[in-house]
Amino acid sequence: MKKLLFGFCVLIGLGSNAYRSERAGFVISVNGEENPYSIFSSFVMPGSDILIHSKEAISIESSDLKILKTGFLSEHEIGAPLTKGAYQLSVTNQDGKQIRVNILVMVPRTRKVGENLNGYRIGNYPTKPLNNNPIYAPPIGFFEVTKENENLQLTPHFKVKQFLCKQAGNYPKYIIVRERLLLKLEYLLERVNENGYEIETFGFISGYRTPFYNKSIKNVQYSRHVYGGAADIFIDQDKNGSMDDLNKDGKIDESDVQIFYNIVEGEFKKKRYQEKGFIGGLGFYRKNSRHNGFIHVDVRGSVARW
Repeated sequence: MKKLLFGFCVLIGLGSNAYRSERAGFVISVNGEENPYSIFSSFVMPGSDILIHSKEAISIESSDLKILKTGFLSEHEIGAPLTKGAYQLSVTNQDGKQIRVNILVMVPRTRKVGENLNGYRIGNYPTKPLNNNPIYAPPIGFFEVTKENENLQLTPHFKVKQFLCKQAGNYPKYIIVRERLLLKLEYLLERVNENGYEIETFGFISGYRTPFYNKSIKNVQYSRHVYGGAADIFIDQDKNGSMDDLNKDGKIDESDVQIFYNIVEGEFKKKRYQEKGFIGGLGFYRKNSRHNGFIHVDVRGSVARW
């Protein structure tokens, strides 16, 4: 099935590369996560049910997925394939606006042999969640990344490859990304552009980390990165792979990181931010010999600062 995606978007900036928010013009809920963008992704287990809901009438089309049940116009139940991989469906409202949903069928964690999954070293997750908090339970599966799918758009401005662990290794590789983190990153990207820093996406220091890699860099055992719920990011307007001179004082230092940090911090007390479930950690990292500084954001559900 091939269809043209359209809807409306917000343009910020006057240049030829003006940022576009790619909001679809309506909102759908996919397995409980509310998405307003023209592209969204959901990580699911083989054979699981996918629930799609909207406050307005919608229709769903897919050549890959089986529609199990259709409720009263706006409620649909989809069956995930039994085979790993990326599948697509198209959700259309009565005005003809569309959202493409990537259904990313994972490989169960139980397929690991020791620390490895198909030759890729994952390592071992703690057997007991931190403080018995379910967000620290080991992932039930991982999405298999290949050279063919690493450029898949998870949302309008973020690709699979941005979340890959930095550890060495051949394909296939594996990741897990929480859908709410994707939504938070899109939200923050809008705020950054509204503040005059025109970028199409964030630069990434780190997205997903395997427990093996996380341990090798001596990070904390329960890092939100190993659960797919965190990203270390920076503003990179000139696309040189590092934080920019945001205040235009001729140098890149902690003052530039502070600008980015303050934009994110300014959202925490806003009602819309809290209602979307974006409360989480916010970390400040200064320039060092390896990078020009960055911030950490996550979706742990409680406030943390460092």
